[in-house]
Amino acid sequence: MRLTITQRLEAQLRLALLGDCGCEQTIATLSQAAQANGMTWAEIDSALSGRSFEARTDAAIAYACAIKSGNSVALDLARTRAARLEIGTDELAAVAHAARRILMESET
Repeated sequence: MRLTITQRLEAQLRLALLGDCGCEQTIATLSQAAQANGMTWAEIDSALSGRSFEARTDAAIAYACAIKSGNSVALDLARTRAARLEIGTDELAAVAHAARRILMESET
C-alpha cells in the first residue's frame, strides 16, 4: 500500500507542523479542516501532538516534524522507521515536499 498525500494526510501534517503556534484561531481552523476530512477529535488531538493512530501515517508525520526541527538524528530515525514500514524514498520525498510547502505557506 502506497503512502499518498491525501487531504486527510495533509490535514494531519498541518496539525502536526503548525499546531504548536499557540494561536487559538489557527488551531481552530486546522481542526475544522481536519474534521471536514473525516478526522475525529481523538485523531486531531493525536496529530496536534505529532502522532497518528495509523503506523504509516505516524511515520510520515514523524518525518515531517523531523524536517521542521532540522534535527539530523531525528531525521535519520524517521527515515529508518519509514523504511521498516516499507515507505519508499519517493513517498518520503512527497511528504518532505508537502511539509516544506505547509511550512512555507504558514510564513506568509
